Amino acid sequence: MPTLSVIIITGSKAHEILPTLKIAKKFADEIILVDTGATDNTVKLAKPYYTKLVKTSGTDFSAWRNLGAKYAHGDWLLYLDTDERVPKALAGEILATIKEPIHDAYTIPRHEILLGKHLKHWPHPRVLRLIKKASLKRWRGKLHEQPELIGTVGDLKNFMLHLTHKNLDENINKTLEWSRLEAQMLYSSNHPPMKGWRFWRILLTEFYQRFFKQGLRKDGVEGNLEVLYQMFSRFITYARLWELQRQPSLEKSYKNIDQKILDEWRQ
Repeated sequence: MPTLSVIIITGSKAHEILPTLKIAKKFADEIILVDTGATDNTVKLAKPYYTKLVKTSGTDFSAWRNLGAKYAHGDWLLYLDTDERVPKALAGEILATIKEPIHDAYTIPRHEILLGKHLKHWPHPRVLRLIKKASLKRWRGKLHEQPELIGTVGDLKNFMLHLTHKNLDENINKTLEWSRLEAQMLYSSNHPPMKGWRFWRILLTEFYQRFFKQGLRKDGVEGNLEVLYQMFSRFITYARLWELQRQPSLEKSYKNIDQKILDEWRQ
């Protein structure tokens, strides 16, 4: 019987990791916990469940996923985030699939629970998370990481749940963290200079896509809040890009202002 390693990447996630671990323990042969620098009691809470603890740092998601694979002994790898849950039907399908696989990796449909509600008009992405270890070359990409594989990819039918956007503090903190990486990627790719009109075009496009095209307006208060939040998230990313592009930098500009005032008082 092929063996299954579940790889979970965590930081300070004591508030949400236990259900993920408890479920994984019921169907996985081993659990590899990749700790990226938790400062709370996440690792202590997880100790009864993980097989191997791997400590690391940095902000490179692909490096974390590659590190987990390095220490996994299973024939198959299942990558989970701390806010993802595997229903019983999906676990059964995974075990049946790796017993008689047709492909070398499989995508899993993911249902998003946002602000406590399954939004019908939110996209249901397929995430590539079940991979035969021998077929995985490496993960690439610092933020929106993707695996490089040898072989073919199939699709599982049963879904996982993604319990996200649990409160406004979590949303904003996540945006502040991820927007730095996204802005840096845009800056490194020589994005055109951010002008006033570009901000409006980006925000109005985001509004149109979410409110009308996806139809989030039909998902009640939660759907409308998500429209506004996604616009806010885009704004923060491109405002950070503007900061990176600005010459002189904001820091230097304020130093110049201070220096000018000090020079006046020296006269």
